[in-house]
Amino acid sequence: MRRLITALVSVLALTVAISPAAHAAPKKIVTGWIPYWMATPGNPVGVNNAVANADLFSEVSPFIYSALSAGSKGVRVALNPNFSNGAANAAWATNALHAAGIPVIPSIADGSGKGVMASTLADPAKRTAHVQDIVATVVNNGYDGIDLDYEVFAFTDGSSSWSATQPNWTAFVNELAGALHGQGKKLFVTIPGPCSTTNKCGGKNGYWVYDMAGIAPAVDRIRIMAYDYHVSGAGPIAPIDWVTAIVQYSITVMDPAKLQIGVPTYGRSWTKKKANGNYQLSGNCPTSSQDSKAYSALTSKSAVNDSDIAKILATNNVPATDVKWDDASQENFVEYDKVVNWSGGTCSARRIMWFVGPQAVLVRTQLVGTYGISAAAYWTVGGDDPAQWPLIRAYAESLGTLDTAILLNAPPNAIAGAAIPISASVSSNGAPLAGVAATLRFKAAGTADFVDVSSAATGADGSVAFAPIAATPGEWAVFVAGAEGRAEKLSDPVSISVTSSVTVTSFPAKKVKRLSVVPIAVSAIPALDGQQIVIQLSKAGTWINSGRAKADATGAAVVQLKVRKKGAYTYRAVAVGQAGYLTGASAPFRIRVK
Repeated sequence: MRRLITALVSVLALTVAISPAAHAAPKKIVTGWIPYWMATPGNPVGVNNAVANADLFSEVSPFIYSALSAGSKGVRVALNPNFSNGAANAAWATNALHAAGIPVIPSIADGSGKGVMASTLADPAKRTAHVQDIVATVVNNGYDGIDLDYEVFAFTDGSSSWSATQPNWTAFVNELAGALHGQGKKLFVTIPGPCSTTNKCGGKNGYWVYDMAGIAPAVDRIRIMAYDYHVSGAGPIAPIDWVTAIVQYSITVMDPAKLQIGVPTYGRSWTKKKANGNYQLSGNCPTSSQDSKAYSALTSKSAVNDSDIAKILATNNVPATDVKWDDASQENFVEYDKVVNWSGGTCSARRIMWFVGPQAVLVRTQLVGTYGISAAAYWTVGGDDPAQWPLIRAYAESLGTLDTAILLNAPPNAIAGAAIPISASVSSNGAPLAGVAATLRFKAAGTADFVDVSSAATGADGSVAFAPIAATPGEWAVFVAGAEGRAEKLSDPVSISVTSSVTVTSFPAKKVKRLSVVPIAVSAIPALDGQQIVIQLSKAGTWINSGRAKADATGAAVVQLKVRKKGAYTYRAVAVGQAGYLTGASAPFRIRVK
């Protein structure tokens, strides 16, 4: 994204059907980055666009900070060196955004150089110092949090370093999250995608150094830069199948409510090439040595803001009807001739431009509702085509809160003192919810309220398991808290009865005499003072009562059993149901009579 883009975005006003608004106010489904060059009183377009659409923004990130090399000390946080009058302009932008009710989460880009950040994070003392520097920056400037955009790992250090970097990065993010949360501030992390260009995701595909699953529980949001699919050669900026694959995979390893998908509001233009690899130039054209500036204007690729595309087309006499829509990628493209006059004459280059305009921005933003993710993160806010905002607002107004579904599995009965296998599957809009905190709740029979018992995070498939100890009959349920765009849910309760657990703790191991009385010691759980304990004899496939006693307050009882005839007999102990507990029986035991 920002590593190759210095000014971005634009587009044509395209129409799309939107369902009727279901809410008076739109849902806040938009976030994104305001570049420093669009965040000043002299060029306020980024701030102005956010403020004008404040009802759609969950927060916004002025792209104004850099992590710079500090020599032997590691790195230091500073305003971007290119951000003129940075302190005053940062304060101006923050005040304007806060006045509009938009939380401000500035971004820090890694500008420290190859290997510097990696070595800093590998040193516990330097890592701690970096955490403290970031927290101080947030607190001292009144920001609502910070967004990390550390791309050097991915695009400069090289993948051979990732195995060493990943654990240090994960530790750093967790430490920073704890420190920021302790100050009531939020941590966002911006990362390249976890999928390859062939839509293979996870494992060693994509930019796995960022350890999405490892950092997701600690951070407040993860933003994925789902763009720049084509940079060197012509093609779509963010083909929809690739973007969708990124979202579909990501929500299997993290809570969808924490995910923000990056959406480009820009395009790229390239000069087309012939079969032999030469540029498609016609007329009297210069070589680079004849006129390097003219040659570059004819052949170099360029990034264009959506807000500038209409002007580019008009400058090159391209009618709006020449702009095409590509169904496969869900993007626009247009071919045109770019004419350049130079000292030697006139040359024309055949150009092709792909861009993510208003309609395409909407398509990607609709992933918010489809998958229940947090927001669409626009790069950039300020380079966008104004025509996108009515489309986004209409969609945001049409969004209802997604349901959370919980399917609870539990047995109807449990043995007192034993673990109850309770599991649940949690999903939203048909997709499993991964990494969501699920709380097991219990309501004892005869009481009115549920109480929390334990919590656990759902797995990649949305499943969660509990093993509470059975103690009291009652109802069990699983609760999942709501998130932005998703409702909270308490599952349908399941009633689980409890059967007394009965153990014969002592009985004659050797033969006993006929007509003797032998003590049978029994223990019952739960301990119910006065509970009837019965010894039963197995005879002809039925159990016949042969002796009884009452349990004391500890659940213990001794039954005096009279044996009559010689032989081997099978008995069991039974705790008769009482106080809502079901009748339970011990394992059978044998007594031999001589």
